[in-house]
Amino acid sequence: MSMSACRVTPFSAGLQFTRKDVHEPPADTAVDNKSGVSDGEPQAAGRTPVREEARCFESEEERLLWKAARLRHSIETDLVPRQELAERALRHGRRQLVKLQRLLPSAAFLTFRQKCAAWCDRLRLFEELVVRTMLREAVDGAARSGDVKAPARWRKSNQWPAITNFLELQLHLCFAVKGSAAVEASSPEQSTRENSAVYRHLAAIWAAQQERLLTCDLLHRYYTLRDILHGWGNAWHVRASCADDGDNVSSTARSRLPHEPDGSCICPFTAWESLSEVDRLTSYSKICSHHLTEDVVECLEALMFTHFADVWCHVESVMSGVST
Repeated sequence: MSMSACRVTPFSAGLQFTRKDVHEPPADTAVDNKSGVSDGEPQAAGRTPVREEARCFESEEERLLWKAARLRHSIETDLVPRQELAERALRHGRRQLVKLQRLLPSAAFLTFRQKCAAWCDRLRLFEELVVRTMLREAVDGAARSGDVKAPARWRKSNQWPAITNFLELQLHLCFAVKGSAAVEASSPEQSTRENSAVYRHLAAIWAAQQERLLTCDLLHRYYTLRDILHGWGNAWHVRASCADDGDNVSSTARSRLPHEPDGSCICPFTAWESLSEVDRLTSYSKICSHHLTEDVVECLEALMFTHFADVWCHVESVMSGVST
């Protein structure tokens, strides 16, 4: 057999890198990819990857060209699609962020919300202070009348009721005062008689408060104010804007709650100037975020104090008396 017949094509001939290989990898590279040799691809089960050390390169240039072909193919088949997916997700996220920003009200309203929540907490503290003061007066009155022998011990015991607001006080007295006179006369236990006496004095003090200071009209206005503060500070939630193309307001656009009938939640901003003070203050369930501008917020904050001036006057008198 002649030497020419035994001559075979050099192994390195299949590793030559040309411009065409950027889009169509060499045959041996494609085989390697099927075997799971490409960078970042898990190895196929039961197959041994062809490592770079197992290849024969005629020169360092051939080795580098082979590695470059594999790297470019890996970038085109793996990294480029992943980058495109990431860019699409980023663009979608930016579009969603722009939509959310359009739903947000002004910074002045967000500050106003925080103020309303703080004012609501102040009203709760006011109620608790009034109730605690009446409890102390009831114990002192029972002690002066001789119904309570040791008021200090009674205050420290578990008999002191956990009452923090006017509603709890009213409900507690409805159950505690009923038949208290009969209990005081018939009960052999000193603690039971003392409790009944304290609640009897407390009921008398509460009735006097309602006649002189906390009248029915004042309590009605107080609870209205508290509901409004809670509405703006805690119950308000973002609604879809009723504005189309800037400041053009659509008469049909609305944001409706599931339990409300059609037309009950149309944004009242178009008739803002003609609304009464109470309607403006209670518009937290209807007005959209787009119209909660700085001017509207200033109007609401001013009405909060001018419309309920008598309530705030009584609240501040109690709070200032405690602080001094």
